[in-house]
Amino acid sequence: MADLSGLSGLSDMSDVTEQGGGALSREQLDAYFASYVGMEGGSPASAVWFCDGMPTSDSTRLPAQLDPVVEVPAWDAQFRLRHLREMGKWQTHQRIARIMAAAREMVLFGRDDSGDWQRYLAQYLYRPRGWDFKLSLFPLAIRSGNGLPWTQLHGSQPELNPKSKYLALCRNGARFRFIAQLRRRERPKVVVCLGERFEADYLQAFDMRGVPYTTHTLQPADQARELRVYVSEGTNLIICPAVAGAAGLASDVLLNAMGRFISQWLTMADFQVRPHETALYEAEYYPA
Repeated sequence: MADLSGLSGLSDMSDVTEQGGGALSREQLDAYFASYVGMEGGSPASAVWFCDGMPTSDSTRLPAQLDPVVEVPAWDAQFRLRHLREMGKWQTHQRIARIMAAAREMVLFGRDDSGDWQRYLAQYLYRPRGWDFKLSLFPLAIRSGNGLPWTQLHGSQPELNPKSKYLALCRNGARFRFIAQLRRRERPKVVVCLGERFEADYLQAFDMRGVPYTTHTLQPADQARELRVYVSEGTNLIICPAVAGAAGLASDVLLNAMGRFISQWLTMADFQVRPHETALYEAEYYPA
């Protein structure tokens, strides 16, 4: 699996411990955040990345032992089997799978349709050595599945309160620098950034502030959505609506159109399956 080696100044951060259950320092949190924590993962070497502002998982308390996530997480066979019953409820990931399935269908077969998105979700999405990678700007989710407010989850941590202080730590500290270095090292062809409200943060994290953009209108039917495309060092960074809500990329038609849109920068090699891995990926297929 890929790790943090090669990311200058970020590869030696480990074993950050909350001493005596007390407050963590800014330096401890900064070291923890400068890693893959809060990311779904997949393959950073892939051509297509997706980025959310916040993790899609529910927020939980920080672990007592803050070990930076130095290995890239991924949805391997064990993960898929463990979460088999839940995957049908994960709408964000389903919609990303629709985008990728439509892009793959266009690149490999020249077909202007959705492809088998359910199979893509169940078999291919975020897999090790796969075709996509999912990350988040900020490592901690704001919402809590059990209804606990931020102050109850992290109230004992002065460096995380108020939330604006936590966000500033990520923006001005090692988290955004980690993402920028990762982008420069891996050079993805496409980075799909979900949610226009985070545009300034996306540009800072991916080191594209000051880069000019072009505007494109995605209108496969009567609904239209505006996209902004920034290009730097071979990476096309797309600011688009979130894959939820009335004003977002929530319909099947828009998601398929988004897949066709990103396919213009992709080639057949970007969807290659190594011969010795074919049986492995078939074994990882579980009906959605």
